[in-house]
Amino acid sequence: MRILILVAVLALSACGRDGVTADAGCARTATHEVTWTSESAPDVITTQSAGPSCAQAVVTFVARNSNGDPLWAFASTYYDMTMGGIPPEGAPPVSNEQMDTFLAGWADVTLQRSGELPEWREGFDTLSASAQTFSYDTPFDRETYEMLRARNLQMICYAAAVEASQCLIIDPASHAPIMIVAYGP
Repeated sequence: MRILILVAVLALSACGRDGVTADAGCARTATHEVTWTSESAPDVITTQSAGPSCAQAVVTFVARNSNGDPLWAFASTYYDMTMGGIPPEGAPPVSNEQMDTFLAGWADVTLQRSGELPEWREGFDTLSASAQTFSYDTPFDRETYEMLRARNLQMICYAAAVEASQCLIIDPASHAPIMIVAYGP
């Protein structure tokens, strides 16, 4: 009997690679496969919520390689990611369906190339001052940023706030994920 239960649990846990799963409270999960670090095996983006209610949930974004090794993690709150700040008094409850929609959308990262990022034009002190549409921030100096942009590296971008995104590349020197740019209005 125990073997039958174990087989059933293992079968259920194998489901949902590109889907949404749910548990008690607001323990919910969405996953999405993406080809980012390797052409031969997809990485997995997992977004999760945990909290006594979905309005009170902490949400996490985790990128793992095909072996399951964690590459990147980011945490926030559902309300901060969808409305900004903390919920006002009397805010309506967040349904499981709303959370599932949010998690599925968040896990579906944008794939781009670093060459698509804006040029940090000569003579500007910051990338943001050089950009035309959004406000951009990078942890790199102009020379390093332009070198990484010119290498046209595979990049994923994900929501990091209501109106902000972060883009990650695999550092050619360390082979570890790094944020190349954050942007928003």
